[in-house]
Amino acid sequence: MDSTVGGMLLFSFIWLALAAALIWVVAFLVKRDAAIRTSNPHVMILAQQALGPRERVIVLNVLNRILVVGHTPSQITLITELDPEDVANLKPQAASVDFANNLRQFVKRKLG
Repeated sequence: MDSTVGGMLLFSFIWLALAAALIWVVAFLVKRDAAIRTSNPHVMILAQQALGPRERVIVLNVLNRILVVGHTPSQITLITELDPEDVANLKPQAASVDFANNLRQFVKRKLG
């Protein structure tokens, strides 16, 4: 019976080590992906409005040109270009926080 318990403990330890290694690999890939996706100062989202679950209209400032685009999962379409005076009172929207940052902040709040 002792050898069975020892074998079960060894088996459990191996699976725990594999799970920890998998978590480490996923965290490494997420961190690397976040480092690749850096913000471009020449492209700013001034406003956006959801039209459906996956469709939206976005007002962009791209190299001081104001563009209104439609965005769906399969395409992005230029709707029109506006004069800068038309959107002078719009401020750039804060970039949405991605899942990794939300998770990191949640863990920090829970742990400390």
